[in-house]
Amino acid sequence: MEKQKTEALYTERFKHHNSLRRKYKRTYNINATARLLVFVVAIVGFYFALSTNVWIVTCILVATIIVFLVLVQYSARLERMVRWHKELALINEENLNALNGDFSEFDTGEEFKDMSHSFSYDLDVFGQESFFATINQTTRPGGKRMLAGWFMQPLQAWEAIRKRQQALTELGTKTEWRHQFMAHARINRMDDASENLFNRLSESEIGAPKWLIHDFIRWGVPVLTILTIVLSSLQFIPVGYPILFVLLQWGLVGLAMKYTKKADAALGRTEKIMLGQKALIKLIDIEPWESEALKQISQNLNEGKETALQSITRLAGIIKSFEYRNNFVVAIIANSLFLWDIQCVSRYSRWHTEVSLHIKDWMRALDTMDAMISGGAYWQNNPGFCKPLADAQQQLQAKELGHPLLSEDKRVVNDYDFPRGTFFHIITGANMAGKSTFLRTVTLNMVMAMAGLPVCAKTFRFTPVAIFTSMRTTDSLSKDESYFYAELRRLREAYDRIRKGERLFLVLDEILKGTNSEDKRKGSMDFLTQLKRYDVGGIVATHDTQLGALADQYPETFENYCFEIEITGEEVNFDYKLQPGVTQTMNAQLLMKQMGLIE
Repeated sequence: MEKQKTEALYTERFKHHNSLRRKYKRTYNINATARLLVFVVAIVGFYFALSTNVWIVTCILVATIIVFLVLVQYSARLERMVRWHKELALINEENLNALNGDFSEFDTGEEFKDMSHSFSYDLDVFGQESFFATINQTTRPGGKRMLAGWFMQPLQAWEAIRKRQQALTELGTKTEWRHQFMAHARINRMDDASENLFNRLSESEIGAPKWLIHDFIRWGVPVLTILTIVLSSLQFIPVGYPILFVLLQWGLVGLAMKYTKKADAALGRTEKIMLGQKALIKLIDIEPWESEALKQISQNLNEGKETALQSITRLAGIIKSFEYRNNFVVAIIANSLFLWDIQCVSRYSRWHTEVSLHIKDWMRALDTMDAMISGGAYWQNNPGFCKPLADAQQQLQAKELGHPLLSEDKRVVNDYDFPRGTFFHIITGANMAGKSTFLRTVTLNMVMAMAGLPVCAKTFRFTPVAIFTSMRTTDSLSKDESYFYAELRRLREAYDRIRKGERLFLVLDEILKGTNSEDKRKGSMDFLTQLKRYDVGGIVATHDTQLGALADQYPETFENYCFEIEITGEEVNFDYKLQPGVTQTMNAQLLMKQMGLIE
């Protein structure tokens, strides 16, 4: 029912904004036609008016210019409205598609794939058909990195998880606000180059001499210049005095040239970015927040000598003043009378000294909000998922736990409990019975929970813990490294962390696959038995049913579970339901026969 409500909301909003987009687009086209008609009528009127009074010609000319400029301004506004509603319609359409399992418009985070990471590669966190591709709606490079960081370095402190949960659930209820933030950010999109240019503002000290940008110079010299021009025009002083002061101004402008260029290069093409940041900051400022984390973001944008909004507005004005220099005529007049270049350098230098240190903090606050918006949307788009709760007694206790990347009609759920302390579940089962998927189900949901997200379960209580997996070890020709050695190196990494006292939730899928069966069994049993000495828990999936003997030898540390299959003649049926005990059925030969590999 909740999913249907969300779907209806997105559908209604998509239709609304798409309708407004078409409306403004029609008006925009009418406006373009009107401008053409005004131009044609003006030419015809001007032609016939030439034979009449000069005042009539002048009036027609002035009226035409005024009407044309009004239409141009109106056209620019209409163009902005078309773009605005187009983006809002697209955002709702993308979320509507996501509700139905189509995440093709979301960035997959391919650049974050790392085979050496503790778990993200094994759990399909990043890349094509990954978890990240189902949640990532970020609009800023920094927001994308921050969101990825949630899943590479999950929170361990329950209080921090609780605060993020509160923030994301609050954003999950603010559909209109989230979409406005995204629309502003997409219209004034910040790419990597823009982000780097913007962040360098905090480091771009131009080093102009204090005397050159002193108030006496930047105000005193222009005042004296204008005063001498006035006095000379009244013939109180010779014309040489204003000429002398104009030359003095150009001399000072020449001295400031290298500093002007440095400031201009630092500001670069940031004006459009400024407009985007200003809109985002204003949105955050005017919204009443309830959760601590969102209040903190708003507070971070209001720290310093002046607020982020005031500072960005001030900087936008400085950028505009630098742009006036690009007009040759304006630059000549302004530098002759007002020391314009020095005015620009002085304004930028003062801004940089007073507030530039806060720029990176403000950008980080916007990036945090960008990441949280993706999290808020995930809460709204998955109403069937549950809110994870803390449990000091159990490592994990879940009801109807399922894999979040599987569609609801294909998802098989299991109840699953895992105790605190040093304990392992040994899971056996036939090929394709669901062992590996179950490992990913448990661990991915734990990662999601530690990121402050809802999880794919009816109820979910857990204790945050560092996760380490060994499921997809690969060899490396470039490193002259065999598959078996690569797997040992992976296990050694986990073991070193465990010996240093770090508690890990260890997830192993068919360990020691690179050696013979007997060697594999003995090595696996020795390694798991050795782990009894440490504060570690986890799940081990294997085809080797003899590992189940560990539960008989050490029942306080090991427990057996399995996925059974049902073989009827030549058919193999899978129910993917977790059961206690060691599996009693295998299917390798039957599957090979079905593939025509053996007779």
